[in-house]
Amino acid sequence: MKKIQLYIMAAMTAMCGMFTSCNEDWEEEVYEQLVSFKAPVGSNGVHDIYVRYKADGTGQFKLPVIISGSATNHRDFNVKIGVDNDTLDILNKARFASGREDLWFRQLPENFYSFPSQTCHVASGQNTNLYIIDFNLKGLDTNENWVLPLTVMPDPSYKLNIRSGWDKALLNLKLFNDYSGTYSSTNMYVYIDGTNSDGAVEDTRECRVVDDRSVFFLAGTTWSEDVNRGLYKVITHFEEGVKDEKGVITGRLTLSAGDPANAINLETSGDCTYRYEVIRHATKKYLERRITTMYLDYKYTDITSDPKNPMRFHVKGNMTMERLYDINAPEEYQAVLWR
Repeated sequence: MKKIQLYIMAAMTAMCGMFTSCNEDWEEEVYEQLVSFKAPVGSNGVHDIYVRYKADGTGQFKLPVIISGSATNHRDFNVKIGVDNDTLDILNKARFASGREDLWFRQLPENFYSFPSQTCHVASGQNTNLYIIDFNLKGLDTNENWVLPLTVMPDPSYKLNIRSGWDKALLNLKLFNDYSGTYSSTNMYVYIDGTNSDGAVEDTRECRVVDDRSVFFLAGTTWSEDVNRGLYKVITHFEEGVKDEKGVITGRLTLSAGDPANAINLETSGDCTYRYEVIRHATKKYLERRITTMYLDYKYTDITSDPKNPMRFHVKGNMTMERLYDINAPEEYQAVLWR
């Protein structure tokens, strides 16, 4: 009996020693602490970032810089960050058909952004910090897909996390205002001018930012990847509206051609107005539904499908966008449930 008790005591002592050893192991870093960005790529090969376009053209984005590992970061890091001038060209050539350079992602010119600091400081005891990027976007042609490509610069004081390109951040700039986004356009009919039957429709129309109160979309059924799409930009300005007792805002829309020469002879042929309302979600009280409806009536000429026989079209109807907001989110770009 005493021998059994001795065996049990010996086993318990060995187990305690093993657990103590394990605890000591976990107090030290099991995996290397590596530096990377939090900028996962989407199906388009880049990381979409959403920046509100303000009246003065400025904007800001905060890019997370991460120190990976199994334990809490135990020292200060000063992570050097720079612009990557090589990766975007490689991505474009891999993703787009030869001869369609007009669809390429474009590197954002230096005059549209700045960095308050060239380094991101991650203090001991923290595993992440936010790197500030300031934008000044007045005059930016949002018909292009602009990307700011960043990289963690090598430094002897840290190691890069190069797995799946985590040391790179291809930031695809998605500007937004209250009226930009993807609209349902199934109630927008495109007729041959002079007729009012068999109107063509598009399921959706994307409205991109021009300034804080203006967007543009492509006229009629113009394909978003049409090589001549720049000729068919319809700039739509939301005039100051009037709010009724229910909080619904209505106002006038001013339409103009995005092409300075107005080669498509864009003109309004009736009243163009909008309606904007905010509704609390019926079941999810933390969400707001912000609904914008545009009522449009305009004409334009298709000058590129058959240049020898240009065709005049009359577009009329409405299109609607709903944007969901989480009213509890700390940052506006996080509050929007982007679709």
